Amino acid sequence: MTRDRLRFLVFDIATPLALYYGLRALGASNVTALLVGTVPGLISAAVSIARRRRTDLLGVAVIVSMLGSAAVAVLGGDARVLLVRNAWISLPFAGITLWSLRHPQPLCYTFTRAIMPRRAAVMDRLWDEDPRFRHAWRSITVIWGITSVLDAVIRVVAAYTLPIPVVPAVDPVITVATIVALQIPTIVLLRRSGTWHEVFAPRRRVASLTADDPGVGGAG
Repeated sequence: MTRDRLRFLVFDIATPLALYYGLRALGASNVTALLVGTVPGLISAAVSIARRRRTDLLGVAVIVSMLGSAAVAVLGGDARVLLVRNAWISLPFAGITLWSLRHPQPLCYTFTRAIMPRRAAVMDRLWDEDPRFRHAWRSITVIWGITSVLDAVIRVVAAYTLPIPVVPAVDPVITVATIVALQIPTIVLLRRSGTWHEVFAPRRRVASLTADDPGVGGAG
């Protein structure tokens, strides 16, 4: 398990749940318990931005969403505003993702390229030379956008229909389900394009590819 995944499990799922249910057991209100439960996520997002030493749009969106929903919840005393905060991340992400199809390179491609700098040169070569690769990423972007809209709708419905103590436990289930739902079509479409192994091959194979193709050399 990578350090980023471990941090996600600890700070974004396990610790907020433990804080919420622990504080509720001690008699804290839903608003107080949920507010305290957002602190680990804020720390995780801030650490992510600091480590990358550049603007992390997703990290910024998480922080803005948490602080905004926290302010509204405190002023209005409505715990459900805090429960629905992740929807305010999914909806803008969906809009930006679908809007990016108007650009030469869609968001899902540029995002994946950014988090996989060692494969950037290979991805750039495939983008320039292989129309199947470009078509796959445009299709992936459409699916990611639509799935993110559905994710937001499900979160809003859950937040306003389920009992408040149930929603914090359901929210990570929705997160995991969305991640899986996004990964499956991504894998299938890239495999159909015949480029999956070139992008996501083990590092030894990538090293072999860059050695054989001078145009791919220098991948960081």
